Amino acid sequence: MSKTKKIILIVLGVIILIVLGVVLRYVLAYNGFLDKITGRKPEVKQYSVLVNNDSGLNEIADLKNKSVGFLKTDPKAVNAEQYLQNVVKVEADFYDDIDMMLDVLKNRITDAITLETDRLEMLKEESEEMIKNTKVIYTFEIELEGEDVEVSTKEITTEPFVVYISGSDSRTGIQTTARSDVNIVAVVNPGEGKILLVSIPRDTYVQLHDTTGLKDKLTHAGVYGINMSKTTIEDLLGIKIDYTIKVSFDTVVRVVDQLDGIDIESDQAMTLKAENGKVCEYVVGKQHVDGDCALRFARERKSYETGDRHRGENQQQVITSIIGRLSSSKDYLLKIPTILDIAADSFETDISRDNVSGFIRRQLTDPIKWQVKSISVDGTGTYEPTYSMGANLPLYVMLPSAESIANATNQINEYLTVAEPAEESTSED
Repeated sequence: MSKTKKIILIVLGVIILIVLGVVLRYVLAYNGFLDKITGRKPEVKQYSVLVNNDSGLNEIADLKNKSVGFLKTDPKAVNAEQYLQNVVKVEADFYDDIDMMLDVLKNRITDAITLETDRLEMLKEESEEMIKNTKVIYTFEIELEGEDVEVSTKEITTEPFVVYISGSDSRTGIQTTARSDVNIVAVVNPGEGKILLVSIPRDTYVQLHDTTGLKDKLTHAGVYGINMSKTTIEDLLGIKIDYTIKVSFDTVVRVVDQLDGIDIESDQAMTLKAENGKVCEYVVGKQHVDGDCALRFARERKSYETGDRHRGENQQQVITSIIGRLSSSKDYLLKIPTILDIAADSFETDISRDNVSGFIRRQLTDPIKWQVKSISVDGTGTYEPTYSMGANLPLYVMLPSAESIANATNQINEYLTVAEPAEESTSED
């Protein structure tokens, strides 16, 4: 064999190895992504231990033989108390509501109180005055036992199905129970290529599933786990939800920065501070933003008259822009393995791996031109007490209108209906 032929073969071999390496990287990234997002993992609940600022208590060891309060209405309060007892021996007391807990802490009847971290975030958002003289000295997590949830057997490539999409704004990971800021019921009819998106505002005033007494904001259902959100929506709309998808916006910054920023369109000028203190300036119209400002844009609601509804629109816009940016250049396509690895940490579903994989394969080989329709549950704003925050702290809620609920239910059922094949006409000679 000539020297030239050997060089050509060597070069071809190197090229083949490079191509195989790239393909393998994509396959491994794709399979790793599916492995991470499918099959719901056990949820965890995070707790914070609060003390008075001037208590002299600065770490968990300082609570040895001290009194610590827990909330009776928290279904996992006993589990939290047992966990804390294993860390430091304390005297546990249980109180009927948050008002009472904060009162006994303020008046030094108890040395500390333990609250779910997300419930503490609610207090900061709704009434920061109530906790202004307190500080957190310890946080911990407990794993929630798996619930006996019926697993759907629907084939999503061929059968119409309903999926609940829960958008969590948790900063502590996809598995941590947290308020659900975005609540969308998606009805997918693959046979007809139609999708119906039903948005339910986070402040919708609902009866949490299997509870009595005070109603609550739908967003608060997420504090008790995604299954509470799912079953509460089933009760509200009178439907059966087949699957759930949980997404978090906490990795938006890294994804957007991988794409060298994205384009968004704002309908008003705003100056907002990002999580890290960076100032984000938004003008009316289209503009290019980095990850920090994209996330801040997706989280903003107080600047808008329609509040959470507008935030939902912004979040959809950010997601759409990410997809558009990703498909705009081969340079960004080469970053898919990295982006999949990032996204996998903020996305989870109970749809089976085979079902998801089959749906993606079908879309690649026989793409459906989806017709998407969006509607929203509507209602009237008012102030009411809530199950999670107690009777003495009325919060802003939306009373859903019976008409919009009926409209949503009717349209969901229509999209679930499989059209009967037309009968062939016959003619006689």
